Amino acid sequence: MKKSLYNLLIVSVLLLGISACATTEKINQTENQKTYSIDSTLDAYSKLDTSFRNLIVSYKSQLDEEMNMVISIADEEMVTAKPESQLSNFIADGMLQIGKTFCKDNGLLHSVDLAIMNLGGIRTGMPKGEIRTGRMFEMLPFKNKLVIVGMKGGDLKTLLDQLAEFGGEGSSGFKMGIKDRKAIDVLVDGKIIDKEKIYYVISVDYLVNGGGNITAFKNRETFRHMHQMLRSEMIKYIRENYKNGKHISAKLDGRIYHVE
Repeated sequence: MKKSLYNLLIVSVLLLGISACATTEKINQTENQKTYSIDSTLDAYSKLDTSFRNLIVSYKSQLDEEMNMVISIADEEMVTAKPESQLSNFIADGMLQIGKTFCKDNGLLHSVDLAIMNLGGIRTGMPKGEIRTGRMFEMLPFKNKLVIVGMKGGDLKTLLDQLAEFGGEGSSGFKMGIKDRKAIDVLVDGKIIDKEKIYYVISVDYLVNGGGNITAFKNRETFRHMHQMLRSEMIKYIRENYKNGKHISAKLDGRIYHVE
């Protein structure tokens, strides 16, 4: 019975962490035709195993402490909007830097040219003031993993046309106009797209696998899974910048704009 309870603890702690330990969800596991619940009835079971109850309290305390840890300061409130926004610019810029660092640290022969993130994956805004770990779990609640794909310039243009059709998404490393729901005047690192050149795009597996009706990623030359979660890497990125005296901030710089 003890082994079953400890396995149940692991599942319950993960869910308690996501909900900041504020819900009354029940996690049930049946063994030998008995059901154990992580809820108000836990005390009855914990009388049979005091060490289990102590372990629950210990993990809850650790999770509360981690979720309430200040990781940075936001200089102003930021929200998402189209065709660009401060928050989506900030996250996409962070992804681009994370991708560049990954390529360098792993000795790859290429870096990352662009970053693309869907606004639907950013679920809350960034308030002004202290930013805690829990806020990042609310903002990026999905378990999106980072991937890097190589695409020929012609296929990249098709991808950007899809972004234009949707009115823009989180972006970094390029600039483009939107006219008649198509991408125009596209510049990558300040240069016109070369249709035969391979460009490397960092994004999340959800989009690369066709989520959000983004189908152009299927026309890719290379695919590299970074085996890193966007949320955890953004937390590291923000925390490291804060240690170096850099707050959370972003500007609207015209990276995506409408053309009449």
